[in-house]
Amino acid sequence: MNNDITDRIITENIIAGGWNYSRIIRRGQALRLTDIEGGGNVSAMFYNAANFSERFNLGDTLKIQHICRLTRNCCIYSDMGRILMSVPEDTCGWHDMLCGCAHAALIEKKFGKKEYQEAHNDFYRNGYDSLLVELGKHGMTKRDFTEIINFFSKVVVDDTGAMSFVENNANPGC
Repeated sequence: MNNDITDRIITENIIAGGWNYSRIIRRGQALRLTDIEGGGNVSAMFYNAANFSERFNLGDTLKIQHICRLTRNCCIYSDMGRILMSVPEDTCGWHDMLCGCAHAALIEKKFGKKEYQEAHNDFYRNGYDSLLVELGKHGMTKRDFTEIINFFSKVVVDDTGAMSFVENNANPGC
């Protein structure tokens, strides 16, 4: 029997920048994220699919493992102290767990304003609103918004506590 992950792929999706996606991952299934072009970011939230009130807990995930980033052989813990997911492989090496996601004001400041009415599907999106859309698909609201992990992004903290974003942390194919 061949155990290559490509033999076990049940779905493959390419998600354009700024778009959103959600999926329930069952026990024993794997989620593989690939930054095709490099320099990307995937803001992700995690919940127990059988009970959405059990969700990713940043504090426990960091302190139990003595980490400040997510990488190979790390786990994602819930607020009930259980492992929601593990990271058995990682070709990027650093995924941000400290900074949260972009809001509309940040996107407007960085890129300007481009709303749906003028740009249609090319309007500027932000992580917060996109995550709210996905929560709604599962019957949840902004009250269910929880901590996130930014896959492929790297933020470092210096000795003074200042945080700095590291450009292009992820290489193409990472």
